[in-house]
Amino acid sequence: MAVAGWPEELQQVVQDDFRRTSALASYRWKTADTALQDVVRGLDDLLDLVAERVQAGEPKRSRRQTKKSTQGTAATALLAELPFADVADLLGIPADEIDDMLELVTRRSRADRRTALRAIKQLRAQLQHIEVTKDHSRLSRLFSFIVRLFLVLGTAVGSQSVSELVAGDPQLDAMIQTGVGALVAFALERSTAALRDAWHEREPATVAAEAHKSVLKALADAAPADDNERTVWAFRILVCSARAWVACFQLEWAFTEKLEYWQALDEIPEAIRTDSADTLRTIHQRLDALTPPKP
Repeated sequence: MAVAGWPEELQQVVQDDFRRTSALASYRWKTADTALQDVVRGLDDLLDLVAERVQAGEPKRSRRQTKKSTQGTAATALLAELPFADVADLLGIPADEIDDMLELVTRRSRADRRTALRAIKQLRAQLQHIEVTKDHSRLSRLFSFIVRLFLVLGTAVGSQSVSELVAGDPQLDAMIQTGVGALVAFALERSTAALRDAWHEREPATVAAEAHKSVLKALADAAPADDNERTVWAFRILVCSARAWVACFQLEWAFTEKLEYWQALDEIPEAIRTDSADTLRTIHQRLDALTPPKP
């Protein structure tokens, strides 16, 4: 299995988890338990990348300075248009736990980073416990959460983040990094308290259908001419793509078709970088032809 653009760590852990779940489905318990150990090690490696991205997106200012910098600027006018509610949904944060989304996504500080890194250590401890107990159900949920963390952080930090793909206002880029970092820290803090993961409370096929529809709609929207609006547009596509990726993973769907779907999603960042409307249109057509199984 190979999907261009995926980090080796993600490629390997997805392949190992497919081997694990296939063994479970055919009652090959010994094979499944062996694969479980490989998945645990793979997720631990993926957590290294998550930790790197958390630190790479560390705010350089205090919480008060960060909040002050988001007041009265042109970039701030677009803050409410950023799809942070979709990011929170992907991270499994129930909507009723966030009283003020804009307050949350503008308040990140170095303390949030430290909280996130402590939570990552606790996730590693959970993985070690799973390796001993062979708890496949718990591993499936943790697999989903760690991959979601990785994909969400990738929209704001790294080579395929919105700031690398679109030459926009650095202040708007910083606001996106701050918002994503705050939501990731909040999700990690919730995970240490064993709070419910709302992402798993809905039927997978329904979630996949919604995510598929959202990514098609985002791809169909024409790129704005204004740099700041283009950044918002690109960030929305990246978030929708991440949601579709995870939703597809949870489906009972032929693995070869999942790979085709993921490959199409993986080509989106480069199409945004090169400002290729034709490529985005082609990706839209490919994804439309690969519609996930209906609920």
